[in-house]
Amino acid sequence: MPQDTRREDILHAAGRVVLAKGVTGLTLNAVAAEAGVSKGGLLYHFAGKDALLDGMVEQLIDLTEARIADAMAGDTGPGRWTRAYLAACAVDPEGADPLDRLATALLAAGASDPERLARLRDHQAHWREMQRSDGIDPVAAIIVRLAADGLWMNDLFGIRALSQAERDAVVARLREMTQR
Repeated sequence: MPQDTRREDILHAAGRVVLAKGVTGLTLNAVAAEAGVSKGGLLYHFAGKDALLDGMVEQLIDLTEARIADAMAGDTGPGRWTRAYLAACAVDPEGADPLDRLATALLAAGASDPERLARLRDHQAHWREMQRSDGIDPVAAIIVRLAADGLWMNDLFGIRALSQAERDAVVARLREMTQR
């Protein structure tokens, strides 16, 4: 198996471990077992738990960026980045999405060590710049982005603050806000 694929498998396994056992269950042994590699094999890719968590942050950013790029590919005109961000925040209802697993793991890890999320915080400057240059009212873009984050968190944690019909109506209204 190519090294990059093995590395990704380990990162996804780490997300599954956190979902199943919580942040305290995120041990190198547990991740190695979940990924089907030896602890030495895991350490070949990640020097330790901190490196593993840092890799999870990087992969979360990369997967989010890829989703945004995919959604923008079929869209043109003002507001396309904001619409793509809204689309990127959609959660897989089956829970099979690696982005969702990584996000859950990282949010839990960030709660116990806020510095783990420094790279994600740093990346926000890029996303803010994309938002500002999106060609729509900057305040509307901010509202859409923050609402998308809120919907994502609700979906990610299964809070169900809205019925599906209400959620669909909110998303439709947010998309309308990106058209103005």
